[in-house]
Amino acid sequence: MNLIFLISILLKGVGAVLEILLQITITRGIGVSGYGTYTTWINAADLIFWCLFSGIVKCNTFYLSGKQTSLSDFKHKYYVRYVIPATVCICFAACAWGRQEYLVIAVIAFAELLMLDRSSCLLAEGSYISSLTGEYVFGRMFLLVSVFILQRTGRFTLNVTVLLYLVQYILVIIFFMMVSEKKRKQNLNRQMRCEDQKVSVRKLLQYQRADIMQAMIGQMPVILQYVLAGAFEAGVVGIVLLIKKLINFISGPAAKVFLPEFSRLYHRGDREGLRDSFSAIMRIQMMFAGPLAVVLAGYPEVVLKILAEELIPYTALFMGCSLIFIIAATLGPCGGLMQMTGNERMDNRCREAAILLMAVIFVLMRKDPLFALYGLGAQTFVESVSKYIFVCRWLKKPPVRFCTYLKWWILPAAAIGVSRFMHWQNSLAMMIAAAGIVFCIQFAAELKNEKGLRQMLQQRRSLYEPEDTDD
Repeated sequence: MNLIFLISILLKGVGAVLEILLQITITRGIGVSGYGTYTTWINAADLIFWCLFSGIVKCNTFYLSGKQTSLSDFKHKYYVRYVIPATVCICFAACAWGRQEYLVIAVIAFAELLMLDRSSCLLAEGSYISSLTGEYVFGRMFLLVSVFILQRTGRFTLNVTVLLYLVQYILVIIFFMMVSEKKRKQNLNRQMRCEDQKVSVRKLLQYQRADIMQAMIGQMPVILQYVLAGAFEAGVVGIVLLIKKLINFISGPAAKVFLPEFSRLYHRGDREGLRDSFSAIMRIQMMFAGPLAVVLAGYPEVVLKILAEELIPYTALFMGCSLIFIIAATLGPCGGLMQMTGNERMDNRCREAAILLMAVIFVLMRKDPLFALYGLGAQTFVESVSKYIFVCRWLKKPPVRFCTYLKWWILPAAAIGVSRFMHWQNSLAMMIAAAGIVFCIQFAAELKNEKGLRQMLQQRRSLYEPEDTDD
């Protein structure tokens, strides 16, 4: 599982790099304001998906993990009675409003649902590499290459880029259909029969409620910034949130790969196994968070010059937001653990309280042109810390001691301090060298711990494996 986790981080990291290259390509073609308009449209489609349809993704993880089960009957009713009518209503509303161009937003949201639905099914069934490759690498690679070709041929426009965003989802869906068909044939050859699972609508609504709150965090700040301040400010917020996505390549794979493992351990009643797995995740996440902290907090000027030089005046705000996002990532997949262990209601409460704080900051700082970033930073910090405290109490013991967690930060903090003291913050070469040294040292420390961790996990698994008996 740890090997798969590391591979998943690398795949998500490739996806994050592709997305940043896409942002740079679009920004250099149409400016920060143009990127602000583009990201507002995409966030509007994401908002529809996360508010209306995303709950089925976590249901796939909860009900399909480690079992020969299917949700085909429930999904047929779900799509026919809810998803398709809701999408049609949104399209009719766009036409009645006289904004036919908004139809593509609804179609993108529907395509995103189909893609993530199939991706989460493959992940729950154990097809980790296929799921992560399609979702994070294949579609983004197509989009980046297409935008680059359009720019070279002089046909690059904002509308065409949005349409290409839709096409990437369609291509990934086709890829997942091919993988699923191959798995179906393998199951038929092995005469493996899938039992249709009954889904709790209450649990689906709890998951959907959590994702609605998540949409208020992930998508609404860009949209509000666009409406209340303008395209340039929305572009700035969009780029900072892109950095958050880059940081999330640390925590994202944990949510993707380890949620099925959390579900299996929870159904076994193995709380100690949950604590050990969570501790391992935090250590591996810190191995990648340390170098990122060195890059984003030690050399922000270099990063901003690469992304967009217009952001240089916002260096201090950029550093503050980056550090908050990194700290949140190093506290582990608290929300995922809570959702897979029957604590989804508390997960929602922590998120809702943090969103309320974010809304208050929005109101208090509404005159600041970048009010959304202040609210988003406060929300991220409060939500991540409150969830980690709950997880520690629920597990009856912290997965990682506080003093141990502080020791993890000594090396990255020293590298950042040296870069600022020596005035190396404008050097790309020193940034790469410092981040590489920190990663190598932390990677070596992780390898040293890996042997003992592997032995512990093997001993734990042996408790659940049936012993061989002679007939």
